[in-house]
Amino acid sequence: MRLPLQIATAVAIVAIGGGVWYMTGPGGGKPAGQQQAAARPVNVVAAHATRGDIAVTFDAVGTLRANEAVTLTAKTAGLVKSINFTEGQLVQAGTVLVELDDREARANLAVAEAGRLNTAQLLDRARTLLARQNVAQARVDELSSQLAGNEAEVRAVQARLQDLSIRAPFTGYAGLRQVSPGALVRPADVVTTLDDTRTVKLEFTVPEASLRNLRSGMEIAALTSVYPGQTFVGTVMAIDTRVDTVTRTMTAVARIDNAGGQLRPGMFMTVQLTLDNRTNVVLVPEEALVPVGDRQFVFLVVSGKVERRLVTIGARSRGVVEVAEGLQGGELVITRGIQKVRDGVSVQVEIVNGASGAGGSQSAARPAP
Repeated sequence: MRLPLQIATAVAIVAIGGGVWYMTGPGGGKPAGQQQAAARPVNVVAAHATRGDIAVTFDAVGTLRANEAVTLTAKTAGLVKSINFTEGQLVQAGTVLVELDDREARANLAVAEAGRLNTAQLLDRARTLLARQNVAQARVDELSSQLAGNEAEVRAVQARLQDLSIRAPFTGYAGLRQVSPGALVRPADVVTTLDDTRTVKLEFTVPEASLRNLRSGMEIAALTSVYPGQTFVGTVMAIDTRVDTVTRTMTAVARIDNAGGQLRPGMFMTVQLTLDNRTNVVLVPEEALVPVGDRQFVFLVVSGKVERRLVTIGARSRGVVEVAEGLQGGELVITRGIQKVRDGVSVQVEIVNGASGAGGSQSAARPAP
C-alpha cells in the first residue's frame, strides 16, 4: 500500500570518510551561527608605510688603550739613588723619574774630560811650533786625531751617565713603581709604567662589507656598563690596511677625548657607528615583517581584505626597517595580529602612527575602507 507523500523539510545525515555533514533545507551548508562566525572580520593593528630618513648603523665591541703607553725599564745595572715621582702623578716629558747611583760614571766623565783638555792644549802648542817650523806636520795630525778620540770618549761617558737617569719619554700618568730606593736594578728590569690617557684610543673591528662606507673622520658613539646612560663621542682616526683572512674583518681605531679621566686602558666598550644616511625611503615598523626562509613578507590591508606581499628590505634602525622594493609610502601594513590573518581575509583595523611612531593610537578601531 502506498503512503501519501507529505511535503516537509528533510534532514539527511551523510557519513563520508568518517566525518558527518549536516544538510538542512534545499541548499544545505553549515549552520547559520557558523556561517556568521566565518564571515566576522579579524581584529588587527596596522600602520601606514611612511617615507623618511634612516641611518645605516653598525654596532661593534672594542677595547680601550692609551694614546701612548710604555713600560719603563733600566738600561744599565745600578743601585736606585732616588725616586722622583708619585704613583698616578701626571709627569711632563723629559722629567727624571728614577736616578741610579752615578758616582762612578761621573768620575769616568771627569777623567775623559781631563784627557780631552790635555790633548787640546798639546795640539795648540804643536800648531804654534809648526808655524815656526819647530815641529813636524805629522805631530800636529797625530794630536788632532787624538783629540777627536778624546771627545768621542767624553760623549760615550756622558751617554752612560744619562742611562743612569730614567726619564719620561712623553707627558703622561706614572703607574705603580716596581722598585725602591737602594734596590739593585738590572737591564730590562721594570721600574714603572707611563700612560698618556688624556686621550684614549678605542680599537674595534668591522666586517669587510662595510669597508666602502668606513672612512677616517667618521663620528662614533661609545658606551660602557661602567657609566650607564653616558655616551662618549669620538672620531675614527685610523683604519687598518689589511682584512683578516680568517674573520673577514678589519681593525679601526677611534680617538676619544678623556680629559675627565673616566676611561681607562683595557676597558670594554660598545661602539655605535653610523655608516650612511639614506633619505626619502619607505619605512615600516620592524614588527610588520614576516620572514619565510630567506625572504621577507608583509601583510597589507587593501579594501578591507588582507594581501600578502614580498618585499626587499634595507637598513634597520630602532624598530623601523627600510623597504627597498615592494611597497610605496602610505600603504597600510599589519603590525599586530599577523598570526591570525591570511590572503583574502576580511579585517577590522586599528591604525597606529606610521613607522616613526611605534606606539600611540592614531584612531579608534575602525573597519578598513
